Amino acid sequence: MYDKAEQKKALRREMLRIRNQMDTETWHEKSERIRENFWKCAVSAEQILCYAGYGREVDTLGILKDCLEQGREVYCPLVSGRDMEFYRIFSVKELQSGFHGIWEPPEREAERYVPKEHGHISRMGLMVMPGVVFDRSRHRIGYGGGYYDRYLQRVPGMPVLALAFGFQIREEIPYEEHDICPHMILTEDGEI
Repeated sequence: MYDKAEQKKALRREMLRIRNQMDTETWHEKSERIRENFWKCAVSAEQILCYAGYGREVDTLGILKDCLEQGREVYCPLVSGRDMEFYRIFSVKELQSGFHGIWEPPEREAERYVPKEHGHISRMGLMVMPGVVFDRSRHRIGYGGGYYDRYLQRVPGMPVLALAFGFQIREEIPYEEHDICPHMILTEDGEI
């Protein structure tokens, strides 16, 4: 019997294989439907922390551009060692190939994400996270580095939305108690 770590690795490999085989037209079509669903959720956050889609992940370029055009503050992740920070971008053209070829923002300390304080109330942004496999209880298997789990432990209470294609959702997946679940998963067919 496999332990949870081995089960997660096997599921990750299987899903990445399936996802990477998706043809370009289908990938664009499904990504666009997810983008439309993103805006149907009445996203009102002034600050959006969002990854730049890599490979056959959900394409987030349109979401990033929409947010920038609407005047929202947009932050993208930058990996350094075992840590990840989010830095503000003012244009998607600022993104450059970084960790494992993933598009990342320039590291500018003045543009690092810090929750805004308004009196005694902290107004957090909305984090949009990637993942490889999810289940109907919103458990998530990422890429195995733990970057998002570690980051979210430092920013408790942040609203988290995950983007995934419908075929990335399973009824149930193995998970660890320390894994952080998104509050919502958006697919081309709607929300979970």
